[in-house]
Amino acid sequence: MGKRAPIGVIKARGVIIHGNRIFLCKFDPTVYGGPVGSGFFGLPGGTLDPGETLKECLHREIVEELGIVGRIGPLVYSQEIIREEHTMFDFWYWIENAEDFLNVDLSQATHGFEHSEVGFYTLEEFETSGETYKPLSVKKLLATWIEKGPVFVEMGRE
Repeated sequence: MGKRAPIGVIKARGVIIHGNRIFLCKFDPTVYGGPVGSGFFGLPGGTLDPGETLKECLHREIVEELGIVGRIGPLVYSQEIIREEHTMFDFWYWIENAEDFLNVDLSQATHGFEHSEVGFYTLEEFETSGETYKPLSVKKLLATWIEKGPVFVEMGRE
């Protein structure tokens, strides 16, 4: 029988949409020993701590990273990401107070240093920026949520 990987890592993320733009964070890889310039854009959120619910985790992560209390709405997406070392389970929740994220000041957040930049981006800006964003499904899902609002999209696998 082959080697078994640990069960996985569970993450909660926030989908924040204002008009036709989605809020993204550029993760600063130097914070965790990565090379300068290797950062990527992704949704705000993070890893579930022992004893937390998914919504408690997302609330904590958004306050730590952005200094804002997000009003957490419905679950809009989930996915599993299979890696050699583990499987990651992502749960994405709609954040209902997008307007509160228009002027984020990372210096006011206890973990704002984790990001080199944050803000709202359009689908067109994604495609022309040349930047890396994770997971890849963000671009595809953005169009659905702009058109239909906070609807659940069938589970994906990346």
